[in-house]
Amino acid sequence: MPTRRELVADAAVTVLATEGPRGLTHRAVDRAADLPPGSTSNCFRSRAALVSAVIDRVEQLDLEVMASTLGSDPAPLSALPGQLAAVVGAMTAPEHVRATRARLALLLDESAGGAMALGHHRFLARLRDMLAEGGHPTPDASARMVSDLLDGALLHAVAVPTRQVDVDQLRAGVARLLG
Repeated sequence: MPTRRELVADAAVTVLATEGPRGLTHRAVDRAADLPPGSTSNCFRSRAALVSAVIDRVEQLDLEVMASTLGSDPAPLSALPGQLAAVVGAMTAPEHVRATRARLALLLDESAGGAMALGHHRFLARLRDMLAEGGHPTPDASARMVSDLLDGALLHAVAVPTRQVDVDQLRAGVARLLG
């Protein structure tokens, strides 16, 4: 059973995903969570605290998708394009797309910029480490290029309702970048 804070954080993710940064208010989260007025402010006193809770929750959900898709054992470099494409496919699947929408919306919210940058740098570091462990000759530059491609695929899949991620095409694109 989720705690009250977890319930509120999940509702805040939903509000952000559907209403955007301007729609993320304590009152809107109370309504989305079907809680009495003031419940969200009892958990997260300020908008900054609420945004921070959303960032933490989205990152937790993203890490769960990555863990279930990538597994815990290091993969050979040849398997990485398929795994990364599968992660993007999972992040745009109906059960996770709200977290992806919320993450993309947070990128536009000036109050979340620094925290979002930290999460992005953690992902880049993990990707760089995976490339280095696989023996890639330019893990830093390649991690940035691959991350840009994956972010673009996520953005287009979320922003254009008729566009779905073609996992095979994305895998081929990542493989080309990794050469």
